Amino acid sequence: MYQDMPSLCEAYADYFKIGAAVMPQNLTAQRNLIVKHFNSLTTSSAMKFGPIHPEEYRYDFADADAIFAFAKEHHMAVRAHAPVWHQQTADWIFTDRFVYADRELLLERLEDHIRVLAGRYGDSVYAWDVVNEAIVDEPDGYLRETKWYKLIGPDYIDYAYRFVKKYAPHTQVFYNDYNEFHPIKRDKIVRLMRGMQERGVPLDGFGLQQHVSIYTNLDDIKAAIEAYAALGITLHITELDVSLYHPKDRPNPYYPKHFTIPSREDFARQGKMYEDLFAIYRSYSDVIESVTTWGVADDLTWLDMHPVPGRKNYPLLFSYDHTPKPCTRAIVDAVR
Repeated sequence: MYQDMPSLCEAYADYFKIGAAVMPQNLTAQRNLIVKHFNSLTTSSAMKFGPIHPEEYRYDFADADAIFAFAKEHHMAVRAHAPVWHQQTADWIFTDRFVYADRELLLERLEDHIRVLAGRYGDSVYAWDVVNEAIVDEPDGYLRETKWYKLIGPDYIDYAYRFVKKYAPHTQVFYNDYNEFHPIKRDKIVRLMRGMQERGVPLDGFGLQQHVSIYTNLDDIKAAIEAYAALGITLHITELDVSLYHPKDRPNPYYPKHFTIPSREDFARQGKMYEDLFAIYRSYSDVIESVTTWGVADDLTWLDMHPVPGRKNYPLLFSYDHTPKPCTRAIVDAVR
C-alpha cells in the first residue's frame, strides 16, 4: 500500500514544493494521496477564462472554490492558472454584439476579469500563470496569432501582467509554456521574457511545463533551465508528466484503435527519466521553487485523450491504483 512510503513533499521540503494540478474530482478520488504527498495545488482548468467566466455577467466559482477550500484545510499553497490563453476562453469576451470587440473594450474586460479573480483569491495564491503558451512551436514565427494578439496587439501580454500585479501585488506572476526545452522555442521564450524585463513589465518567474516523454533529451532540459535562470527569475516546473510514447507516435488512421502497447522496457525508461529529472531539479534547487505534476495518478490523466483519444497512458508518479511507482520511491530515497 502507498501508506508505507514516506511523504514525497516532506522528503523534498529542503528543495522545493511538490505540487499537483487538480480538479474537484481529484480531491475526491485521490484525496488521501494528495494530502500525504503534495503541498501545492494548481487549479488546472478551474480558473481558465471559459470555465470560470462563461458569460459576461456570470462567474462560476464552484470548482475553484473547492480547490482553495481543500488547500486551506490541508495547509497547501495554490498556483492559479491561467487567465490569458488561446484555448478554453469564452467567445463572448472577443465580441461586441455582432462584431469583434475593439482593443479598448477587450482590455477593459480583461482587467475586470482579473480584478474579480484577484479580489476573490489573490491573498491565497502564491504564484499565477498569467499568460499561457503565447509562443509558436514552428521555427518561423514568434508570437502565436491568437484573438488576444489580433484584437489587442502584442502588448496584450504586458497589460495582463500589469493587471495582475495591480490587483494582486503580493502574488508572483509567471509566464508558462510547453516544449520549452526545444532549443528554438527556448530561445524565443527567452526573447519574450527578456523583452518584458526591458520594458519594466512585472515578471517573477517562468513555468517550464515539462510535458516530456521517455525519448526527451536531458541535455536540452539542463540547457533550458540554465537559459531561463540566467534571466534572474524564479523557475517552477508546472505540468510535469512523462509519456511512454514518442511525440510522433500516432495510430494508423485506418486502424485508429491499434495502439502501441508500452513494454517493460518503456516503463523502465520512464522510471529512469523521472529519477534523472528529479536529480536535475535538485541540482538547480537554488532557482527552482516548485515542481508540479499535471495530475496526481494514472487513473486520471489528460494524456489518455491527448494527442490520441482513447490511448491509455501512464505518465505520472503514482499508478492507477494509487501505489507509488518504483521511481517514486527512488526519488524519495535519493534525499533521505
